[in-house]
Amino acid sequence: MQNERVMTATVYRTVYVALVAAAVAINFGFFRGRAYWHILNYYTLLSNIACLVFFAAMLVRRRPAPRAEGAIAYCIAITGIIYATMLAPADFAEGNFFTFQNIVLHYVGPVMVIVDWLLFCPRRRIRTTDPLLWLLIPLGYFGYILVRSTFAGNIGTTDSPFPYDFIDPAVQGGWGPMLGGVGFIALGMLALGYLILLLDRKL
Repeated sequence: MQNERVMTATVYRTVYVALVAAAVAINFGFFRGRAYWHILNYYTLLSNIACLVFFAAMLVRRRPAPRAEGAIAYCIAITGIIYATMLAPADFAEGNFFTFQNIVLHYVGPVMVIVDWLLFCPRRRIRTTDPLLWLLIPLGYFGYILVRSTFAGNIGTTDSPFPYDFIDPAVQGGWGPMLGGVGFIALGMLALGYLILLLDRKL
């Protein structure tokens, strides 16, 4: 029974790695002989690459890393939730929604990571303080964007140094409203972390 479980997890993670690797490669432009390195300024790409590396490593070592997978599941859940609630409408309106890479990186990939955590990750290994540590990941990304926006100019061919409108002071009506919105989102992220902790305890 244990061997069947391990085999199922291996096949599942292999499919995940193949899908996300293809989507990331498309976004980078590798299939067109290009490399759009500026996309590394987007949380979506960073979180998906982190998950890709983690699950590729899991396929090699085949040993559970429940605390690390909890952090990975948290980070990619943020990607899916933020996109679905705040960014998807604009992509849909602009005709950029129904692409392979968009669906995989924002929906299929995040769901597959969460399902993997639910089905194959050992329970009761996450510590009570872990959600606070996880929150430092998106906050660290936000801090990086603030520094980058000051010194590095616009991202790629866009007309803004900020990757997302909800962290762009020019779009949000100033630094005060923008930081207030980010604070509210951070509270939601903290709640998400403790929801994952609760599920870890109850399942």
